[in-house]
Amino acid sequence: MKKLLFILLACSALSAEDIYEGDVNAAEAYEMQKKGSAIIVDVRTTLEYIYTGHGEGFINIPAYEWTYIPKSIEDRVKSSEFEVKTDKAKSHVDTQKLYDAKEVFNKNFVSDVMKAMKLRNVDSVILVCRSGPRSSAAANLLAKEGIKAYNLENGFMFGWKEAKLPYDGY
Repeated sequence: MKKLLFILLACSALSAEDIYEGDVNAAEAYEMQKKGSAIIVDVRTTLEYIYTGHGEGFINIPAYEWTYIPKSIEDRVKSSEFEVKTDKAKSHVDTQKLYDAKEVFNKNFVSDVMKAMKLRNVDSVILVCRSGPRSSAAANLLAKEGIKAYNLENGFMFGWKEAKLPYDGY
């Protein structure tokens, strides 16, 4: 499912013309945040934000969340038995088949970003995700609403962390 979301967002980012202000690198984003001219909004899921870390001062406003509904207990027990019999856990992809995953758009995303901007008294926002595609799609969404939005180039993992800027996490 995550791969499907990534492909869909990447394709929509490629097929649609970007209307947001542009990409900024991690050092530029950090400087804008420190000057108080922009906030940095992390659009990743809450679990990603908590468990994979986040940059200093990032505000988590997920653009999407996922719900996971387990398949029958019989299917999950069979999967468990298979893992024990084969002395290895099934691949992550096979394990995903034990759940019906559903992507849920955060209907409060735009209004929450606007509230955060008002609370911090800024007129622009920098969006960040893991590596870039989700945040550029979110930046386009906000730009369509008249919000001055930027995308963090290469995202948290390959932009912020690789620039060795302050972050919480692993």
